[in-house]
Order: sequence, then structure tokens, then C-alpha cells
Amino acid sequence: MSRRRALPVLAFVLACAWCGWVSAFHRDTPAAELSWLVSLGAVVVIDVLLWAGRRGLRWGWRLDPAAEPWPRPGRGGARPALLGAAPWLGLTVLTLAWDVLALDTPPRRYHLTISALSQAYRPLNAFLLLVWLGVGVGYGVTRARAPSGPLRVAAPPHDTAPDTPHACVVGLATTSVSRHPALAGPVFPGLLLPQVPAVGVAFWVAVPIAALALDVLARRSDGRMANVEEFLRFISTATSAKVVLVAGWGFAGYHLFAR
Repeated sequence: MSRRRALPVLAFVLACAWCGWVSAFHRDTPAAELSWLVSLGAVVVIDVLLWAGRRGLRWGWRLDPAAEPWPRPGRGGARPALLGAAPWLGLTVLTLAWDVLALDTPPRRYHLTISALSQAYRPLNAFLLLVWLGVGVGYGVTRARAPSGPLRVAAPPHDTAPDTPHACVVGLATTSVSRHPALAGPVFPGLLLPQVPAVGVAFWVAVPIAALALDVLARRSDGRMANVEEFLRFISTATSAKVVLVAGWGFAGYHLFAR
């Protein structure tokens, strides 16, 4: 195995070990806050090195740019772009709907939201932290691999706003309900989601698996569908979108692992 391939593998193994160790800490403890800061700092350092490599600085990490922009030249326009991003938007809406409806949990039962279940099951907490780290590093890679030259992309529709801030709001609502016994009753009619924690765990494990499957299908679609890298680049074209994505990602990590 070449050195270029060995480093990512080693980094992944170390990240898995780190997430498994950190998952033992519970929120609202100094150890949890410190581990979140260390994780955040590691991602920021990596992304800064990727940013420097994109600009040709000697101390940066240089990645080869993507071969083609998305949507592909000649396939631009709002409709083709929306169709190509539709599977990712659908997965986002499904995930948000589940997290909102999962607040409807009987008293003295864990909510089926990701923030509550991750604290109840240590392996899920470790897996969630690993996904959070991967999203942070993956965003840096996505921006560093932006195709050279102007991108021929259509402006994203209004409903393509990143889901992370909404997930943070839902997570905060979950925490508020769980900390106030008087508010621990059902929020919704309670007829839409099964009241079984194992089903909630299965759903949240299935979400990243579904994302991987969509990415594989997209890479075989000859550019008709955006892969995960192209989708992230597509929705973060505007500077305001970049700010919202980064701030939402950071706050989500703070809420899920520190507070």
C-alpha cells in the first residue's frame, strides 16, 4: 500500500478509536466538552491545510480538483439541477420528519431523536461522532476539490437550505423536553412512529447507509444525479450558505457531544 493511501486508512482507524473512547463521556461534563473541542480542533486544522493546498501554499495539502463541475456542462438549468439533487433532498426531508415526530415519546421513555438515542446507546454515540467528524473533513475536501474555473450551476432552490441548523433546533427541543418532567408528555398524536427504541436506532443507522447507496448510484449515473461531494458543493456555492453550513455543523456537534 502506498503512503498516499496508507495515511487515510491510518487516520480512519485512529478516528474510530478516538470516537469509541470519547463515547464513554456523557454530555454536561468537562471531559465531554474537552473531547468536543479536541475533535473540533482536529477537523479545523485539516480543513485549513486543505484550504491552503487549494491556494497553492507550500504548507497546505494539495488535492486534485474534480474532473467536471455539476451540473455537467450542457445540462444546466434549474430543473435538471433539482432533479439531480432530488434524492438528497428527499433523504434530508425524511430525516427531519423523523426527528420531529420522534419527539412524541411516552413519559419515562427515550425519545427516538438522534440526540437522545445517541446518549442511551454508546455504540450509536461513537458512530454519530465518527459521522460528524467525517462530515467536517468531507466538507473541507469538497471545497478543496472544487473544479477549476467558473462553475456552471444554477442557483439552488429555496428548499435546499442545509438541514443541520434545523436538526440543532430539534435537538434543543428534545433536550428541553427531556429536562422538564412537566413537558415530558406526548407532543403529537403518537400514531406515526413505532414507540420502540430499537427501531429508532435502526433508522439512524440506515440514514448514512442510504446516503452511501445514493452516492454509489450517483457515480454510476453519468452526471444525471449529484454525488454527495457534488451536492455539498452545489448547496454551498453562496458565501451565506457556507457560513450557515459551518456554523450549523459546529453547533450540532456541541449540542450532541458537549451539552
